[in-house]
Amino acid sequence: MVAEDFKNKKPIYGPMNDTIFKCLLGNRGNEKITKSFLENVIGEEIESITTDCKLDLQRESVEDKKMEADVIAKDDQLRKYIIEMQRRAYDYLPSRFIGYLARTYIADIKVKEDYSTLKRTVMVIIMEENFKNTEDIEKYHTIWNIREQDYPEKILSKKLEIHILELEKYKVQKKKTGKKDPWLEFFINPYGEEVLNMARTYEELRAAVEQLNMLEADEEVRRLADAEAWARYDRISQLAEETQKAREKGLSEGRAKGLSEGRAKGLSEGRAKGRAEGRAEGRAEGRAEGRAEGRAEGRAEIAKKMKEKGMTVKEIESFTGLSEEEIAQL
Repeated sequence: MVAEDFKNKKPIYGPMNDTIFKCLLGNRGNEKITKSFLENVIGEEIESITTDCKLDLQRESVEDKKMEADVIAKDDQLRKYIIEMQRRAYDYLPSRFIGYLARTYIADIKVKEDYSTLKRTVMVIIMEENFKNTEDIEKYHTIWNIREQDYPEKILSKKLEIHILELEKYKVQKKKTGKKDPWLEFFINPYGEEVLNMARTYEELRAAVEQLNMLEADEEVRRLADAEAWARYDRISQLAEETQKAREKGLSEGRAKGLSEGRAKGLSEGRAKGRAEGRAEGRAEGRAEGRAEGRAEGRAEIAKKMKEKGMTVKEIESFTGLSEEEIAQL
């Protein structure tokens, strides 16, 4: 009845909403869903599972939550499983993942107990955006262990393991190969035709679809899901506003610095050009004055010799261009 009941239904929040995600995989009563999802990812059978991390419905807002993984579960051998959903691929995520993994791994060791009591801890991360650290890797499901650098086939310990599932890469691979992952299909489009068809014969997937429908109808869950959604919109808006302000500040400071540097350079070049032109003009005027003075001295010398030979003032004046007064002073 799943296909008929939910055909053409649109999710209100969807399983990627932080609140819905935690309820879906972390609430008691949904252990079969969580167990099936984990078995599908890690490729191993799990006898039974319990969820340690339960959604705290008493919190008043999304900001009240502590720094903790979305879902932590344990199997019958006390092995631990961390399940995380990440909508944005921030640069700090690798450090966060390792921190969560290490903290969960050592959480159960007690005073005077030896290290052999530490149980295997596996972390599963669903990424809505592509993970920057795996941008050169085509496959959507990557598995990370502690390995020897020159002998990558040698694993130091199988007690720590990280699985990263990238939804955008899965969509690309699905188009190329046609292969479908039932759980990733569910997280992408929970009421889609492909999911509903698979849910006919996949009991745990059908239970996930039905549980999602119930959660989206629960008044308290919806209140918290709304708070999460609005908090996410606020973070996105704040980030966009801060980015815009930083860009405008950078442009303003860049213009001011450019103007200052331009003025200084222009003033320096102007002074240099002015000095060069001044020197050139001075040299030109000096040469002109020198030539004029030279010509005047030459005329005076000629006039003086003409005067000594007894020529008249009118004759000397006509020949040299000197005035009668200038000739008289010779």
